[in-house]
Amino acid sequence: MALICIKTMGRVLCAALALAVFESQAAELRDSDILAAKEAATRGQWRVLEGYRARLAGTLLEAYPSYWLLSGNLERSDPRDVLAFLERYSDSPLAEGLRREWLRNLGSNASWDLFRAEYPKVTGEDLEITCYSFQERVARGDPEAMPEARGLFVSGRETPAACDPVFAKAVSDKVITDAQVWDRLRALLAAGSLRDAKRTNQLLARRAAIVERTLDAANSDPKRFLTHETLGSRPSRDGQELLVFAVERLARNKPDDAAERLDKVAPRLPIDAVKFAWGQVAYWGALNHDPRSLDWYAQSDPAILTDSQLAWQVRAAIRAGAWKQTLASIQQLSPQEARDPAWRYWRARALRSLGEADAANALLKGFAGQPSFYGILAAEDAGMVVAPHWESWKPEQADLDRVGALPGIQRALALYRVGLDNEAMREWVWAIRGLDDKGLIAAAEIARLANVTDRAINTAEKTMQLHDFAQRFPTPHRDALTTAAHQQDLDEALVYGIIRQESRFMPEARSRAGATGLMQLMPSTARWVARQTSVAYRPGMLLVPETNLQMGTYYFKRVLDDLASPVLAIAAYNAGPGRARRWRDDHPLEGAIYIETIPFNETRDYVKKVFTNAWYYRHRLTGKTASMHELVGTVPGGSDSSVASNIP
Repeated sequence: MALICIKTMGRVLCAALALAVFESQAAELRDSDILAAKEAATRGQWRVLEGYRARLAGTLLEAYPSYWLLSGNLERSDPRDVLAFLERYSDSPLAEGLRREWLRNLGSNASWDLFRAEYPKVTGEDLEITCYSFQERVARGDPEAMPEARGLFVSGRETPAACDPVFAKAVSDKVITDAQVWDRLRALLAAGSLRDAKRTNQLLARRAAIVERTLDAANSDPKRFLTHETLGSRPSRDGQELLVFAVERLARNKPDDAAERLDKVAPRLPIDAVKFAWGQVAYWGALNHDPRSLDWYAQSDPAILTDSQLAWQVRAAIRAGAWKQTLASIQQLSPQEARDPAWRYWRARALRSLGEADAANALLKGFAGQPSFYGILAAEDAGMVVAPHWESWKPEQADLDRVGALPGIQRALALYRVGLDNEAMREWVWAIRGLDDKGLIAAAEIARLANVTDRAINTAEKTMQLHDFAQRFPTPHRDALTTAAHQQDLDEALVYGIIRQESRFMPEARSRAGATGLMQLMPSTARWVARQTSVAYRPGMLLVPETNLQMGTYYFKRVLDDLASPVLAIAAYNAGPGRARRWRDDHPLEGAIYIETIPFNETRDYVKKVFTNAWYYRHRLTGKTASMHELVGTVPGGSDSSVASNIP
């Protein structure tokens, strides 16, 4: 019996092994099928794609060939097929994507019956679809359509061409006045939305509208335009807007020249136009760190300034150490903008500097401890720094099974496996919407186990009350990173902070600009490092984690030594050493002030996040709580931005 038993077990084992091999081969076959289907869709090979739709029927990814077929042929698709897809795959991002595409197609063809039935099901905002909705409502005589369209018009936002027929009818019906058209035109020109401004200009009577070639002249060479313009001592509205626009265009690069020109043309302009123009000059002056920007702001009117302009008034005041002005400017922000942690923090700093310590502390305690740059600073300033808890709630197997059973999670992992990362990310984001904190942490663990670290981190960051900081701040590639950091005498926590922000620890991450690997090095930078270190540069070497870390830390160390400030070095890593150097003040600046007054939104956010990362990693790696004020330190002064450097 033992012998038979062994033979029986052997047969069972062999059968199990054979089944595993078969399943593996079948998975590889399906992987090649979905990739071939994607290629066929990209090439517009619809008959080939039909074949792959049949081959993938009944599999986890069966919806994709059908989606690609319908999406690529919406003009010719039977509405019944589209509706059947939307019904069958309703719990999928593909259904939402196809619905949006179909609504745009229906709107462009004025197929209002089908549009009207499907439009209420769309989620989120899509301005083009909204504009088609206005067209549909106007077509059926909805009396509320025009007033709502007017609200969008006067907001000054850019809008797609689908809104133009509605706006034109609203102007024709006097629902939108000429004054509102001019106001929108002014706002669009100030925002640099020249194409939208020209479309708005066409809503005016031809004799009143701006001549487009003159507008182009003011746009291309504003200084020359202002020098040679002949608009008369009392220009009409089109001439007024041209002057204001030319001043704003000049202010973008030369706010001092723009201020001089505005002084000269101001007597020829209405007071509202003058105040608007001073707001533009002041805004660009603040972005360029011109110390006169606060004086220019004083010649405008806070009531007509946007939140962006007011925010830079705050930043200019902070940089100048004008705390009373800082407080006054923050109070002029919209309630929604004023709730931003940045402005709550600087309001508290202003209050403390003005002798109102109790009010400052009460304000700081309201958001101290939030896992963000200003949450950490607020806690530190309020004297209540709390170390992060690395041992938090961990998902049980049942939690992992529950979340792992979600079809969207399964589809996302299958798509990541075959390298269709864009499709995978959409599935993942769709799948985790609505999960509670425990579900999010379980999903993050599933992503980590699948080695999709960017999804693991991003998912863990979404929790509201229950946090897993070990998931948010993982330490992959630890040995290689430690070795590279120590070789360059770099703070390991800071290097981790950079990588977490740059690539989320995905070794094959590539940016649209071509930056590659863990530390997102550009090929030109890598070639420079290779020359400095006598290494032969080879395409693909940046995808090797150890090589990327060696080259990235070498480059960062050179930048840090050159700029003599961690804050400047981190800013330079994102925006380039030349810009980081130009953004200094003549005198030393507190690191947090330098960071908040970085003119590039992306770089300002990047630097804050890198230092937040470093704060957490310092604790995780050493067990000691760092001071954020000490991490960012003081940025040395220096007005000479022309110092030569061979660092790219």
